Amino acid sequence: MTETRLYPGSGKGERTSFAPYSAFDIPADLRRLHGRFDVEAVALRVRNWRYAEEWTMMILGGWVATVPELPVKTGLGKIIWDGAVAADTLGKRLPELRCGTRVGQQGSQPANQGFASFIQEISAPERPDQTIEKLTGVFDVLKPHLIRVYEKFNSETDQICDAPTIELLEDIVRKTRKHVAWGHTILSELCKSNAERDRRAARIAQLTAQLAGCGGVTGEEAMVSH
Repeated sequence: MTETRLYPGSGKGERTSFAPYSAFDIPADLRRLHGRFDVEAVALRVRNWRYAEEWTMMILGGWVATVPELPVKTGLGKIIWDGAVAADTLGKRLPELRCGTRVGQQGSQPANQGFASFIQEISAPERPDQTIEKLTGVFDVLKPHLIRVYEKFNSETDQICDAPTIELLEDIVRKTRKHVAWGHTILSELCKSNAERDRRAARIAQLTAQLAGCGGVTGEEAMVSH
């Protein structure tokens, strides 16, 4: 339809410059239909992510009492809360995917035993003098990995049918980026000497290799070197 639209009440000799329009004259929805994952594959990944978020929250909560540095104690509180919200939100997504379960651990699961062992290694430092090792595992390795995985998933999943998962992951990523920035700031303050920087680098190398060996949080991710 190329004819310009008549202004209401005007005659054919009194056309306006407005182009015609109708209910169908809207931009095409450029989001991709039929992404890489079916609903069961999405639900499995949600369980994997929830496992990581739950355990990160619990590990950080356990460390609050053992870290002597006050800025670390105070900073971890909000991060723990955000982790709890992320785990809860991911859990609520499962019934929406028609793949929800009734209780507890059935709602989250590791991709494989390798990732479960990786999480246990993240939690291994216990002494008060191991704050560098504690924070490095979470803020230099695990959380940056989760950001990459969430963003990659969002670029590959069905942009229309899986829009709720995309939106909740975007919110988690936004908060997680703040967590990582905070962790890097704290670690920069803690690692003033060469020996301290070496401890951080060694911990990164160890955990990055272990994470690559198990395929990451979903067991299938190609790892990116730190």
